[in-house]
Order: sequence, then C-alpha cells, then structure tokens
Amino acid sequence: MNVLFIGTTDILGGAAKVSWIIKEALEKRGDAVSMFVADKRSDDDRVHVIPRQSWRKYVGIALATDTMPNTDWILETKAYQEADIVHCHNLHGRFFNLKTMQKMSQEKHVVWTLHDEWAITPHCAYTLEGEAVKHGLFVCPSKHTQPRILWDNTKALAGRKISIYKNSKMTVVSPSLWLQLRVAKTPLGNQALKHIPNGIDTRAFVRTDKAEARKRLGLPADKKIALFLAVDAKRNTWKGWRYTREVIDAYQHDTSVCFVSVGNFIEHEDTNQIIHRGHVADPAELALYYSAADTLLFTSIAENFPLVILEAMSVGVPIVAFDVGGVAEVLEHKKHGYVAAYKNVSQLLEGLRWSLSLSEEQQRLLAQSSGEVIRSKYDVKHMVQNYLQLYQSLL
Repeated sequence: MNVLFIGTTDILGGAAKVSWIIKEALEKRGDAVSMFVADKRSDDDRVHVIPRQSWRKYVGIALATDTMPNTDWILETKAYQEADIVHCHNLHGRFFNLKTMQKMSQEKHVVWTLHDEWAITPHCAYTLEGEAVKHGLFVCPSKHTQPRILWDNTKALAGRKISIYKNSKMTVVSPSLWLQLRVAKTPLGNQALKHIPNGIDTRAFVRTDKAEARKRLGLPADKKIALFLAVDAKRNTWKGWRYTREVIDAYQHDTSVCFVSVGNFIEHEDTNQIIHRGHVADPAELALYYSAADTLLFTSIAENFPLVILEAMSVGVPIVAFDVGGVAEVLEHKKHGYVAAYKNVSQLLEGLRWSLSLSEEQQRLLAQSSGEVIRSKYDVKHMVQNYLQLYQSLL
C-alpha cells in the first residue's frame, strides 16, 4: 500500500501528531509513505515542502479568497502518481488549493480527516460553538476569525467549497461525533462520513510519583499545582489563556496554589503565582508535567477532539475543562474531571475548587477510571487499526 499525506505541518500540533503516528505505523508495516506539508519541522527526506508564496497569501487576504495557491504541480509528482490513497489533514493557511483535492478525488482514493471546522465554514477554522448556517455552511464569528479575510466574501467562498464538494468523491473522517454531526448538516455531509477518534500512545503517558515529577521538573513541592498546557500557550487565542488568567486572578491571595503554563514559544517572566515553561514535544516530559499537577486547566474555546485531554487522562490527572467540541465525549463530569459550561469562569472556579479538594482515595479512583477509559478506547493502536481498515476497504 502506498499512502500520500498532505497537511500544514509534519510534527507540530495535534493534527500533525495524528498524521505522523499513522505514517510511522504504515512504515513499520512496510508500506510506502510520503508527505507534503507547508511547514516542515522534521528531517525526514520523505516529507516534501509545499512552498508558501507570501504574495499569494497577502493577495488572498486582500481579495478575501482562497484560490491563490497553485498546487496542481503535486499531481505531476512521483509521490502522488504512485499513491494508492491520498490522506489529507489540515489544508487551510493559504498553502493548498482545494481544487487540487477535487482533481485528486477523481483519480485516487481520498481521505480527509477534519481537525477543525474549516471545511464546513466559508473561511474560518472555528465557529466558537456557533450554530448558525448560511449559504450552506456554518457562519464564522467575524471576518477576522482565522484564517481571516479583509471583507465579507463569505457567499462566494461558501459557493466555491460547495461546488468542489459536489464534484469530489472522498471519505471524510471526524475524530469527534460533535464535528461529524455538524458536517452532516452541510453539503460535505453527502460524502462518505467516518468517525475515527484520535488516539495516543498510552505506553508513553504513564504516571510518575508526584514528588519525583516535581523534583525532576524543578517545580514547587509544597503547593497545589494547576497546569495549563498548549502549543504557544499564552498567545494562542484558541486555547483561552484569558479565561485561565481570570482563574489565576481569583487566586491572587492564595499562596497555596501555583499555576504552571507550558508550551510557550517566547519567554515570559515568572511571578509568585505563575511559572512559565517552553514548548515540550517529548511525550515522556509531557507525562512528567501531567504527573506533577494536581489538576489540568483546559480553557480552550475552540476544539475538536483534543489530544491533551487524552494524554492527561492517561496519566490520571483531574481535568477542569470547558464543554467545547468533543471534550465531553471522553471526559465524564465529576468522574474524570469537571466539565464547565462554555466560557463560564464561575464554573471553572467551582471545578478547580472541586479538583483541588479531592482526597487521596478520590484521586486514586479518578486516575484509575481515567486510565482505563483511554487504554480501552483511545490507545493509538485503535486509531491506527481503524485507519488501516478504512484504507483496505477503499482499495
């Protein structure tokens, strides 16, 4: 079997992690694999770069269009021509033209895994839980919602996407039931729909003794620790740092609680309340941070089926999260953590108080239950097997 992957990047971020895991599993089987990405972070020579042309990006923003990228050249490459299956992941960011995917779907078996809502909106990656539908697709919160446009061209953008979908034949995969239901309400829902949850390597995300984890990470041994962990943590608007900041402010006079922000790409000055750490890619180190924490604060305002939730549950740390995307499909309220209403800071605070007050026995039972759920349903082996079965059914 020969599989070609296409996405924004190869190893950075949740979508990339998923595609990379499948890629490695295929290679281990002896299958042929290649990849095209806009931002290459690995040194793998089977990963090829789709060049970003700045002028095309900025003209696209100014004209409020996503037609500027020229990617039909991929159709002439050996990697594409020898592929049995083309597996697309994130395609937004003005580096790839959806018309190219339409042409691929007329010649090859195409699988498109959706990691956000971009495919079912005119231009934005997330609707922020919006329910309105216009011109056949879900409405973006504003023209400034990434990927942004300078003026309202949403009718034309929606029409173009819908036209592409009508002239394509592919399998659309959603990691969450939440997103699958939304896809079904749009013309993209006329494609074959498949639900395959994301998975993680549960062998990597195992618990270390809390005191030992804190010692190795240089974190306070005598305080309760609330962890905030995200790619580009404080600057990533999707991850909701502003809501975590409100929680921190509510604890400004409580010196018994320390907040740790992990995943920053730039340096931030530590305070008496907040310890900042950089981006962490190593699963073993991530597992240490989860082990060191008394709770994980998950304040994302836009999500699909986040790996962070799976990782934290695998380690057994209580989670306090907004009810966003597919989070509640795996995180059971007051069994694995606390699910707060969307953007409700009062409930976040209530959830944090609840999680920090758990007895040792309650923490043990929560960790046991959380770990069992992840190992039984969301281990990476289940995800890989589901994709292999999908590939084989298409062939």
